[in-house]
Amino acid sequence: MNEIIDRQQSLLAAYATYFETLSPETVDQLSSMVSDDFAFQDPFTTLHGPSDVCAYLAKAFSDTENPRFIVTHRAIDGDMGFLRWKFSAKVKVIGNWEFTGMSAVTFTEDGGLLASHIDHWDAGQNFYGKLPVLGWIIRRLARRVGTL
Repeated sequence: MNEIIDRQQSLLAAYATYFETLSPETVDQLSSMVSDDFAFQDPFTTLHGPSDVCAYLAKAFSDTENPRFIVTHRAIDGDMGFLRWKFSAKVKVIGNWEFTGMSAVTFTEDGGLLASHIDHWDAGQNFYGKLPVLGWIIRRLARRVGTL
């Protein structure tokens, strides 16, 4: 059992480093850390398989300037791992984009690979709310709901 925990801890540390050092040249390194049926979900998309996830992550470098993750916390509880992170980039439509999120990952049974990754962050406030016009509408609705 301790062997599995050690593998999980090493893998989660490597996964955190992967995101902190992510670049167009390193995107494909994901494949060595995930299962063939790896599932990835964030507020924008759901993907299956390392090649689709790598293509999605690579796209961030053409859609944004200087995308960067800083992992601030790592934890493991049973068969799940958690990463808390800060993301920053420059996006044409909204300018500087910064927010904090959390990723929940699951491990394969032997703890040697990641089986899934689900991001948790507020896309309404941290993305759509920053868009011109749409952001104004979202902020106005949020104020109204907050007064109910």
